Amino acid sequence: MQIKTLFTLSTLLLVPTLITPTAFPQDKPVAQGLATTTAVDDSYKFESVGEFQVGACKAYSYKMTSQTWRGTPWTHWLSILVPPNVDHADAAVLFITGGSTSSSQPQADSAEAQLFGVIATMAKSPVAILQQVPNQPLHGGLREDDLIAFTFDKYLTKQGDDWPLLLPMVESARRAMDTVSTVMTEKAGAAIKRFVISGASKRGWTTWLTAAADKRVIAIAPMVIDMLNMQSQMEQQIKSYGKFSGQIDPYSKLKIQARLTTPRGKQLAAIVDPYAYRQNLTLPKLMVLGTNDPYWTVDASSLYYPGLTGTKHLYYLANAGHGLGASIAPTVATFFKKSIDGETFEMMKWQHGTDGLFHVKWKGENGQARLWSATSETRDFRQSKWTSQDLIGENSIGVNLAAPKSGWIAYYVQVELPGLLAFKYSICTEIQVLPKKFPFTYPAETPK
Repeated sequence: MQIKTLFTLSTLLLVPTLITPTAFPQDKPVAQGLATTTAVDDSYKFESVGEFQVGACKAYSYKMTSQTWRGTPWTHWLSILVPPNVDHADAAVLFITGGSTSSSQPQADSAEAQLFGVIATMAKSPVAILQQVPNQPLHGGLREDDLIAFTFDKYLTKQGDDWPLLLPMVESARRAMDTVSTVMTEKAGAAIKRFVISGASKRGWTTWLTAAADKRVIAIAPMVIDMLNMQSQMEQQIKSYGKFSGQIDPYSKLKIQARLTTPRGKQLAAIVDPYAYRQNLTLPKLMVLGTNDPYWTVDASSLYYPGLTGTKHLYYLANAGHGLGASIAPTVATFFKKSIDGETFEMMKWQHGTDGLFHVKWKGENGQARLWSATSETRDFRQSKWTSQDLIGENSIGVNLAAPKSGWIAYYVQVELPGLLAFKYSICTEIQVLPKKFPFTYPAETPK
């Protein structure tokens, strides 16, 4: 299903109005490095730059300075979309996005505004969109993974404990929550005290760490960030591909992976690897992933999903890479709504039985199960085509997952359940790869 442009739009720009923000320090007990984001920077401020309509949603636009990091002020566009019907005045969704310091003010007719207008209306909750996380380019034009890897190298060479870029990225999200709470107190008379947070890729990474640092976060939906338990992920890439994925070349060039096993590298992982916080991250979690993401091995979740605590769900989008598209909206909106309502997705369990079958059970009525599979001669599924077949079963199925005569095969089971309005949401098992062997050993080569 594709979300189409549904709304006509009108825009009313206002004269910028400076607002005195209120900071809400809401810190969890976390590792010392991540805790460096707890103090509110004196440069934090925001001002109103306009209001506009996105269909039925009233949208408020702000320019926010979240902090000054290593001498550079970080500025962001922050849009707050408020639907006409809000079920819980104390809760909101925060979606963290990217961009650059030269990004223009958000427009009402942008695809992003359209999509989040739909989600806000479906979830009956304000949705805030935070842009420019991280602020970039920095340090000679570096962006994204090149910039993060550069800051990791600075940390590893002991040039300062505040260097890991994920720290100011988390700070950006936390100051956005402060801003949303202040604005909604003014606009609706109620402070936002609970947030569901989401973001994709590096912003998904930020989502995990913000939840570890701030108790206002009640649920998270990190997207296309399949790298928890970082050292094990690096080993599995070597065992699967014989080398690291080309998508993480910025880290490979600086030998970040090899240095994770050093004492300083372990300290870095304790700060930036969300898996280090898994015992405290008991809040509801929906991990949204593409089956063909070129960054990670196809079964990367097997290295961290079993160790996560609390309510947890996987949602794989078949034949999707590092970009997912609007078809995730029904599942994501349903997760947002249920989390704010204090509910969860229906539970799903799976295991390999002694009868040789892969058994999947789920709760909830009118669920439709589907088996997805893909093959590869090399255990590299990044270019593989996934196909599906419907399964017959009421709340449980058993599937015979057989290894191929040559190469490898990957499977997972998806269950669709009734969601918001007439839409359905999906939950999935972990991806199973057969045979259970790897074509390479670790280390297969000297990390580049």
